[in-house]
Amino acid sequence: MSVKGGSRGFYFNTVLSLARSLAAHRPAPLEKVQKLQCMCPVDCRGVFQLDERRRDAVIALGIFLVESDLQHKDAIVPYLLGLLKGLPRVQWIEESSERKVREILPVAENFCFCLVTMLSDVAQRDETLRIQILEAVMDLMQVLLHACRNPEDQDKGLNLSFVLNK
Repeated sequence: MSVKGGSRGFYFNTVLSLARSLAAHRPAPLEKVQKLQCMCPVDCRGVFQLDERRRDAVIALGIFLVESDLQHKDAIVPYLLGLLKGLPRVQWIEESSERKVREILPVAENFCFCLVTMLSDVAQRDETLRIQILEAVMDLMQVLLHACRNPEDQDKGLNLSFVLNK
């Protein structure tokens, strides 16, 4: 998930360009930001499906948020926190086994790192959101810790293969 987009592909470069273009507007039109957010995954009965395009859209949305000095944070941060909370139940969709071989880290690990880093940037810039973001990250860590200590609980609706390396 190179932010420069070097070998990422057309779609990633396109959504990244859109995000950066919108971030340069003061203010960025909400309806155009919502179009970017519409490219992101939606919660379907407690499960997010994350394919490469949806992961790229989330990264682009986070880049917009940070580079625009948190424009439309009231619409974007709750979405990102909901996605963070849903990570243990994500259905990871990987398109190419060739890509898997090239990547050093698993897709899920890369994505989770990017999401938490974006939210950390937001928390650092906006103290009104800081506690809410830090609590959400700590809650996720508690869920993951429990999963690692009790792998037999994985049958209870959690998709923790990215944590348990199964």
